[in-house]
Amino acid sequence: MNRGNGLKRDPKTTKAWLIGSGISSLAGAVHLIHDAGVPAANIHILDVHSHAGGGIKSCGDAENGYVLYTGSLPYFHDRCVEHLLSLVPSTDNPKQSLLDSIKELDRATSPKRAAPTRLIKHGDKGPECLHSKSLQIGPKYRMELIKLMLENERMLGEKAIQDAFDEAFFKTNFWTLWSTTFAMQPWHSLAEFRRCLCKHLAEIERLNDVKALDRTKYTIYESVVMPIESYLKMQGVDFHFNAKVTSLQMDPKEAQTTVSGIILKDNGEQKTIDVRPEDLVMVTLGSTTSATERGSNDKAPNPVPQHDKEFLDDDWALWIDLMQASTDYGNPFNFHNNVDQSTLESFTVTLRDSDFMERYEKLTNNKPGTGALLSFSDSNWGLSISVPRQPVCSDQPSSVDVFWGYGLHPEKTGNFVHKPMCHCSGKEILTEVLSQLGMPVDDILPNSITKPVLMPMATAPLMPRRHDFRPEVMPSQSKNLALVGQYVEIQDDTTLSMEYSVRGAQMAVFSAMKLNKHPPKIERHLLLSVFDLLGGA
Repeated sequence: MNRGNGLKRDPKTTKAWLIGSGISSLAGAVHLIHDAGVPAANIHILDVHSHAGGGIKSCGDAENGYVLYTGSLPYFHDRCVEHLLSLVPSTDNPKQSLLDSIKELDRATSPKRAAPTRLIKHGDKGPECLHSKSLQIGPKYRMELIKLMLENERMLGEKAIQDAFDEAFFKTNFWTLWSTTFAMQPWHSLAEFRRCLCKHLAEIERLNDVKALDRTKYTIYESVVMPIESYLKMQGVDFHFNAKVTSLQMDPKEAQTTVSGIILKDNGEQKTIDVRPEDLVMVTLGSTTSATERGSNDKAPNPVPQHDKEFLDDDWALWIDLMQASTDYGNPFNFHNNVDQSTLESFTVTLRDSDFMERYEKLTNNKPGTGALLSFSDSNWGLSISVPRQPVCSDQPSSVDVFWGYGLHPEKTGNFVHKPMCHCSGKEILTEVLSQLGMPVDDILPNSITKPVLMPMATAPLMPRRHDFRPEVMPSQSKNLALVGQYVEIQDDTTLSMEYSVRGAQMAVFSAMKLNKHPPKIERHLLLSVFDLLGGA
């Protein structure tokens, strides 16, 4: 990886400008302080929104219904996130790190057994549970999966998963588990599917277990994002909200691409921030929450815009501007122009004085909080739900329960509610979910509020891609510009996870500041490690 193009930065005088306030920028700021020794007052986070958090901010209340912007759940936290959390003090006990407090909570609340049920299907006598042992596939597909894992990724090019597997493969329980876990569709990237297999296949029977780092006290937003933001503010990091970065000025006198200015609208006023070659600009590329539409219990979300230009919010416009300056910055249009293939719909259910949790546990034998997802294998909408340990939010009363879910196929007609999911109100979506579970709709629905969220770009990072469509974290011809987020290229790692965002931020800081550090090695399937030792691809 390019390590700063020979420029040695003095951390005491380096100014860092982080564009976007999602987890990539928050992680970047923490590592600039702890690993690079950059004074917190020299770090500036610019964001068009009024808050930090990017795509995982949650909101709402018990009275009007919660909204969990689930982003990339299950998060698949790994060693990069673990290292980040070890550097930030806990809000409950400043003598502990966030990591310590999360692990302590896990020891105190961890269930004695894992969730046995991952899938539910329609049976002759109602819903039938399928356990992880029912997920095996035949020898033909086993061999095809192994063959794909041994393939050289560059040879896969822009192929889709459906280019390598027949139609019957996509009707297996294995595919239902895999597609709902990683939000993958047959038309998504074969190369990304391969990466997921290499990283996660060995743990297929444990993929649904809620691991220690996922078992936070409240939502990820409350338990991780807010404490990091609070810590950075206490250290002296400058958060500048309602600041819309419109473009980056490049120095024409420099042989390498060098940012010399950041042009922004600050509360509507045009401004330019001067940037020196020895400073650092870190840009979060693209977004998975562009053009997101929220509905209500009684109203469906607004339709997805039909014209791509309506999605060109600040995250995308800035990337497109960079692409026009150099091919080193990838191809945002590859991920941006296929809304019909990147849309999914999530929903959050708020229940008051309901016996839903007891019914759920009796049906599935899953205690709330033990399984990441429960998917309905016969659902036309491709429904999955996640039933966490309660409470989910800090202001949640004991009489209120919250769970969330999503549909992979919001454009299709439901099995019980005969209209597309994207045309349904929250009440209609919960009716479909309860019917899939065989639960009495009339008993549960009156005491519920369901908030649907239609996300046109939710799975855009999974679209088929050429290798050069995603830019490097430190582009080879860039002197002071780093790129982070879900659309950068990180060899062997899998996108749509918090781990990916944090790993990219670590790579950017370690490289730009010329630190003798690297993020932890990405664990791959033992088969791949053996193949590497034998001189494989």
